[in-house]
Amino acid sequence: MCNPLLSKHAFLLVLCIAVWNLPIISARNQATLASDPPLTTVHINNNLPIALEYFTIHCKTNTEDLGVYEIACNTAYDWSFRFGGVTLLTCAINFRRYPQGRLEDVFGVFDMYVADRDKSRCPTNCIWNVTEGGVYGYRDYNVGESDISLEWPKPPPQMS
Repeated sequence: MCNPLLSKHAFLLVLCIAVWNLPIISARNQATLASDPPLTTVHINNNLPIALEYFTIHCKTNTEDLGVYEIACNTAYDWSFRFGGVTLLTCAINFRRYPQGRLEDVFGVFDMYVADRDKSRCPTNCIWNVTEGGVYGYRDYNVGESDISLEWPKPPPQMS
């Protein structure tokens, strides 16, 4: 049979030890956070004409499938990570347009973050604008002129 007084004292002892060690654990966690690499965010903006409504994006890293999303006009898909395990972010992007009244599927697969290319190019924010003309990359928050231009692949010729 368990002695209730002994159980109560044991609980209080464990509680005191936990509270006593809390500042030590907290300081240790802060030291770990301070030595972590900085957070990098990839922003993929939908700059398509409003008439096109949205694009579909499916991104994967070298370790994880991030899923499929529909990104409305004038909104963005953002993904953040700490450099270390992630060395590649690849995204398939597609949308539909209607040139001369006929349906055209536009589809491309692009490397949105490549460690060797982007670690120093955009250490905290890699910004991409998706347009009808292509996908354009910018260094951090410098949205003046893109430094990377990726064109949409040409559609296969139509059979007559």
